[in-house]
Amino acid sequence: MGQCRLARVFVSRIRSQNPSRLPRRWRCVMERYALVRTVMAAQGFDAFVLPRSDAWLNEDLAPADERLLWLTGFTGSVGLAVLTQKRAALLVDGRYTEQARLECGKDVDRLPLNDASLYEWLRGQLPPGARIACDARLHNADEYARWQDWAMQSGFDWCDSAGNPVDECWHDRPASVASPIVEWGVEYAGACAEDKIERLTATLQEVHCTAMWLPAPDMLAWLLNVRGQDIAISPLPFSCGLLHGEGAVDWFVDADRLQLSSEWLPATVTVRSPQDISSRIRKLEGQQIWFDRRTGTAAVYRQFEQAGCRIHDAHNPLLLHRACKQPGELRGNRQAHVIDGLALCRFLYEFYNRCDRFKGQSELAVSESLERWRRQHPDYRGISFDTIAATGANAAQPHYLPKPGHAARIKTGQLLLIDSGGQYPQGTTDVTRVLPCGTANARQRFLYTTVLRAHIALAGCIFPKGTSGQQLDSIARQVMWREGLDYATGTGHGVGSYLNVHEGPHRIAPHASPVALQVGMVTSIEPGVYLPGDLGIRIENLYEVIEDHQHPGFFGFRSLTLAPLSNELIEHSLLSETEALWVDHYHSMVRTALVPLLETEVATWLLQQTAPNNLQFF
Repeated sequence: MGQCRLARVFVSRIRSQNPSRLPRRWRCVMERYALVRTVMAAQGFDAFVLPRSDAWLNEDLAPADERLLWLTGFTGSVGLAVLTQKRAALLVDGRYTEQARLECGKDVDRLPLNDASLYEWLRGQLPPGARIACDARLHNADEYARWQDWAMQSGFDWCDSAGNPVDECWHDRPASVASPIVEWGVEYAGACAEDKIERLTATLQEVHCTAMWLPAPDMLAWLLNVRGQDIAISPLPFSCGLLHGEGAVDWFVDADRLQLSSEWLPATVTVRSPQDISSRIRKLEGQQIWFDRRTGTAAVYRQFEQAGCRIHDAHNPLLLHRACKQPGELRGNRQAHVIDGLALCRFLYEFYNRCDRFKGQSELAVSESLERWRRQHPDYRGISFDTIAATGANAAQPHYLPKPGHAARIKTGQLLLIDSGGQYPQGTTDVTRVLPCGTANARQRFLYTTVLRAHIALAGCIFPKGTSGQQLDSIARQVMWREGLDYATGTGHGVGSYLNVHEGPHRIAPHASPVALQVGMVTSIEPGVYLPGDLGIRIENLYEVIEDHQHPGFFGFRSLTLAPLSNELIEHSLLSETEALWVDHYHSMVRTALVPLLETEVATWLLQQTAPNNLQFF
């Protein structure tokens, strides 16, 4: 029986099983499972593992790469689907536990996103000798090798699929985007491409490697000071590259996309077709190559192995170079946050003073209102991620996204969480505020103030050089623990400069990498509380890591974000003197930066919103 005919048989079986009992979107998902299973059967494997990823391992994906969304209906930014002929599983991290429950239906097994859960589920579903397949283009080499080793030890055969079964079934798949590639000014980049290449080459030579594989678009965008728009929310041009020990760079990108002045790229950079990747790798036969298996795909890693290259597997040094922002980058970041802060204040003024206009409006309308204010600045280039506008119980999903036809409406007595950000040539922003819809009750004020105190605990701390985000995480979390509260998300993430809103290698989380925070890094601080079926509260600012001049060898944080906190939600009696002073100092920063640039009525409101509330401590 041909694949198409077999697929129709599977789909007809699904439709015959009393479809009225299933929501329409779940029926659609079940039909897609059936289609993919026919391809699996034809290719002779018993399970297929599908991550939310693309050929560059991006977190933000182009529509053409949203395979996980197409197959499962899950809209989160991180996830892994596993499909056998009889069952399906979706693995997500703590941010998406509630969201996966709501989006994916009861017939899908929902599991924590970790190796142990994956292994246990596969063992329970498959007989010995079963073939498990995945698309090696969508997995990093470290993950692929780890899973392959487990499969061998467990009596399974882990293999690379011939193409991707989803691609064979996704007939209305969107076309890929190839946007123009433009210059990103050195005044914002902080360093020219020659200087960046020289620094990276010196690191390469220290370990006696002939070349380094640069697998990701954001790496080349940073290194060469270029930007594009192949992804709607990140200014990335899809490309990858090879850095050679003498400082030459092979940049694999379509040359007709370049809109750069003749002098922009260093003479050591050669633009090559993406079709030349394999041949350039083969020319490195037998040589030592720096290949970070955590950032490069298993498919490309295999090509280096086949060329007989000796692999130096270590964290890509570009990530740390990029994370420690240059003075020019930090100046640009501060400018971006002033621009963004003005838009936020105008939106907040509108929300508080024209609240009746928002009552009954949908979450999407709120999101669109905020973006309308951002769009008024000529430097605005778009959102830095899909805006999270969540009211009431929807906010208990940390990464909830309102959808047309399914967005909740603003109701009196509820809280409204807005997590949003903008892209500007000067930098990237990310900020979360929670607003009361009417008068807040005592419980809402208590929870908001507890989250605020957790935020202050970390934002106001100093820490010794060499401290990692993993060590810092509990400083915020212990405030929550004292009240019997916790949150399943991380506490903070790195942020790029007019680049990805999530940027490593540093992160503040219980299981983060051991990378120490360094001066010039930018990180979010965003503790929260999420009560399913009830509410969600998160307070997020971006901070730059700075030296503490009073204590040599110690670091601290300086806020980049400029947006007032919700005074109506602060229970000031619960704040210590130190916490109260922190709030007033932060609000003083906001006033100083923004009031002179705002219209009179908005400036007057901001002065009132940020007026000192804690004179009893002075």
